[in-house]
Amino acid sequence: MRELPVLACMPGLPVLACASAAVFLGALVQGSLGVGLALVSAPVVQIATPDLMPGSLLLVAAVLAALGAVRELSHTDWYGVSWALAGRIAGTAVASYVILVVSGPTLDLLSAGITLGVVSLLAFDPARLARNRGTLIASGAVAGLTGTTSSIGGPFIALVYHQEPGPTVRGTLGVFYTAGALLSLGSLTVVGRLPGEQLAFGALLLPAVVAGFALSGPVRRQVDDSGRMRGAVLALAVAAALVLIVRGLVALRAG
Repeated sequence: MRELPVLACMPGLPVLACASAAVFLGALVQGSLGVGLALVSAPVVQIATPDLMPGSLLLVAAVLAALGAVRELSHTDWYGVSWALAGRIAGTAVASYVILVVSGPTLDLLSAGITLGVVSLLAFDPARLARNRGTLIASGAVAGLTGTTSSIGGPFIALVYHQEPGPTVRGTLGVFYTAGALLSLGSLTVVGRLPGEQLAFGALLLPAVVAGFALSGPVRRQVDDSGRMRGAVLALAVAAALVLIVRGLVALRAG
């Protein structure tokens, strides 16, 4: 029997196991904090299977975000989600063009710079980043751009909610990420950058997503205090920026 083209492009079992382990840890972190899947798993999946990114991880992100949204839907800030999604739509539309003309390393370094700048402001003045229509739209737009081009867009919108309690952060980000990931997948499809093998590989990673999410329940109760949540969000944002910087510099040097 002739092997299907999509299956022929799938990586071997060791690579799948490595990617699944990274996704499992990412799902555990995001299920606890509301953000973190891409930060933990994207670098590993990018190195292991660069040809299967970003579509595979966007599919994983959509499923995980939907699980989180359903679990804490009653705590969702619908006003914030609506404005952030307006920005996300605009950012995703821009990303469809940018991804064709701007190099990935340049976008990584730019995103990292923005993230570190915002974190620096918040570290010295927590009230500096107010949650209002303007900041929600702006953070949603940046998340749409970087989420589509690099799969790491979570820290931007999470920073706007850095002073909120855990359930609000997780419920709101769950809805936002679900819609955002679907928008990014649709955008990549429109511009012809979402091959079937990326979706197939993403489907193979879904058992790891479900397992990590299931185990996040006990952990999330430890961070439901707003002070702990704020520290965790800021730390994850810095880590995401460092990942983007390293990835961007390595890619520029290799090029």
